[in-house]
Amino acid sequence: MLEENHYKEMSLLDFQDKFFSEEPCLEYLVKTRWPSGVKCSSCGSDKLDFIASRRLFECRKCHKQVYVTAGTIFHKSKTALRKWFWMIFLLATSKKGISMLYLQKQLGIGSYRTAWLMAHKIRKAMSERNALYALNGTIEIDEILIGGVQTFEDKRNFGYNKTPFLTAVQEDNNGFPAFLSFEELESICNKHIISAARKTRKNANTIKSDGRSAYLKLPEFGYKHERLVAMDDPEKAHKHLKWVNIIVSNLKRYLLSTHHGVFPKYRSAFLTEFAYRFNRRHWPHQAFDRLLWACLQSPPAPLPVVRA
Repeated sequence: MLEENHYKEMSLLDFQDKFFSEEPCLEYLVKTRWPSGVKCSSCGSDKLDFIASRRLFECRKCHKQVYVTAGTIFHKSKTALRKWFWMIFLLATSKKGISMLYLQKQLGIGSYRTAWLMAHKIRKAMSERNALYALNGTIEIDEILIGGVQTFEDKRNFGYNKTPFLTAVQEDNNGFPAFLSFEELESICNKHIISAARKTRKNANTIKSDGRSAYLKLPEFGYKHERLVAMDDPEKAHKHLKWVNIIVSNLKRYLLSTHHGVFPKYRSAFLTEFAYRFNRRHWPHQAFDRLLWACLQSPPAPLPVVRA
């Protein structure tokens, strides 16, 4: 596993100078994937020859072939590594996100479908990385509905055509937001909300919520619960869940301004991208290195897997 202090600090100009062609991209990919050197997965020998035309190593002892991109999101990709690297860099560092149409045009990717698939593979790596961590300490939680404009009848049907998520924001020791997570809800009924609240908040000791009845069960699971019923005092309610409200407002602006809304099937992936960047905002110059490492740890994701 790559230790945190091994992540490289890299600004945009550093990135541009470092990855000017395919060769340095391939070299960096090899060094990142095998920081201690490449070894044969069959016999363990470290005597391997690199065949550049096929992007693989061949063991001198047993002739086992090890492809550089095998078992990663780059597996069997015909897109140049340099374009992959730029997409990873831009998705990791763009504060307000970036549209796939823009990336397709700027990176000279052959089709929108290819750019779309690349981005969703990267988001899958983000999701797997986010899943490794659980929030702890004091956490604000609230359920939100993500979707487009609805008719009055839709609203009466409790968010029909919208996707419900549970938003959780961990506060630091000074009361500022530290980390963020989203959990897609099967429905907004009480049992699904409580299940989601417990899933990624296992280490929490205090949970702040609004007056929804579902949260009354939280003390049964060992949480200290700070519940506020303030239907007639919006200002007080906003202050109680200050960071959830601010972050959700920013999230909705990101979805509308950058992507002009997203299909229901892929809303979770876009929220994952938003949370991934937010949680790593204090290490902007390590963003590319961190996400590249995540992409190398993520298994191949062909189109049927992404669309599943």
